[in-house]
Amino acid sequence: MKRWLATAVMIALPAVTAAAPVAPDPTEPTEPTEEPTEPIATPIATPVAAPIVPATEVDLSGLDLDPTPADEKISLYGFADVSWRAMLMPRSSIGANYIPKENSFLVGNVDLYVTKKLSSHWRSLLEVRYLYAPIEKTADGSYASTTAPDPADLERPIQWGGISIERIYLEYEINEWLTVQAGSFLTPYGIWNVDHGSPAIIPVTRPYIIGESLFPQQQTGLHLYGRAPLGDYQLRYDATFTNGRGPFQAVRDLDDNKAIGARVELETPWLDGVHLGLSGYRGRYTDRPADVIVANASGMLVNTTPMGTRYDELAWGADVLVRRGGLHVQAEVIGNDRHYLPGAREITRGGFVPDGWYLGAYALVGYRFDRWWQVMPFAVFEVDRMRPSVELGSTPVVIQATAGLNFRPDPSVALKIGYVHVHVDTAIDLDLQSLMTQATWAF
Repeated sequence: MKRWLATAVMIALPAVTAAAPVAPDPTEPTEPTEEPTEPIATPIATPVAAPIVPATEVDLSGLDLDPTPADEKISLYGFADVSWRAMLMPRSSIGANYIPKENSFLVGNVDLYVTKKLSSHWRSLLEVRYLYAPIEKTADGSYASTTAPDPADLERPIQWGGISIERIYLEYEINEWLTVQAGSFLTPYGIWNVDHGSPAIIPVTRPYIIGESLFPQQQTGLHLYGRAPLGDYQLRYDATFTNGRGPFQAVRDLDDNKAIGARVELETPWLDGVHLGLSGYRGRYTDRPADVIVANASGMLVNTTPMGTRYDELAWGADVLVRRGGLHVQAEVIGNDRHYLPGAREITRGGFVPDGWYLGAYALVGYRFDRWWQVMPFAVFEVDRMRPSVELGSTPVVIQATAGLNFRPDPSVALKIGYVHVHVDTAIDLDLQSLMTQATWAF
């Protein structure tokens, strides 16, 4: 059985060249954390063989920041993944218009962390994601590669990409009860937004509702957080005051209307750990042209701000994480209510975009065994009720089911395979099926 299973996995998953193993460290990423903490910076260790960690000891908190008192050097670490994706439907299917119909290998995430403990109370973190994007889309809808002559190689063409600054912040820890963070940070909500590294995600991809960003994935401004012990319980809180959403939210607040957010999470001693969380966010989205100078009724030149596209939004979410031995259960429900300001409604090919709610939920259950590369069979079920669509003439409902296996042959390596079936209930029903595999590792 072991030989058959190992052979099947090696055939299905893309090959990854492994780096020399390093000494095992309790901060190394191995399994989703009970709570999204900040990446742990660890000193370089002398390479030795790393043993397999029992399933009950797996912990992925190593992807976040929590420098040890002795760690005052710059630390570099990160994660990466390579996947293979195939559509399991005719290439003439309507679904092929929404998911690439070619069977492809792809490099998804290459994220690098730079952390430093500046003093006993001051810390900093930078996370950068390296991209092959942009891959430009032409006017007819086709894609064109981005290339440029390489002056170091006789002007031969080289494909260039970009970077995405995932987060950059400075924080000051006053005490266990309060830490103040300033900069660009990942919004503290749910289970997989802060601890977002692909080694921490059990399926190949996150649930659809998380990717829809009903909460902002990132924000720029102030973030206050802390924790308080309540007997055998732990209460964690987060509060944010930021620019809100917008095309330039990292550097400019186009409407001078700050967004606020909050999260509370209760860690209980029930079973092997039960976490209950509530999150909320309220803000205004603004995308507008640049200011213009016009003459008023008196003939005086004045600065005028175009209305552009603006809407107020309210997002809320609830999540639960339960662990009992090898059993892992998590679920989230997220909603977002959007209302456009008068004269600032977005227009699409079908007409004006309506106001409305977007509501979705998912549940994941898996069991981690202590054999066969610590295999975890898992299943995910999700239902999303999207906002009314003027283009489709209906309110789409997305139903998604995923089943797969997650292997951990090494504490820093995860191998995944999953089958995904998506049904979109609209005026024209769509069915999408795909097979996805992934190898992801922390370094």
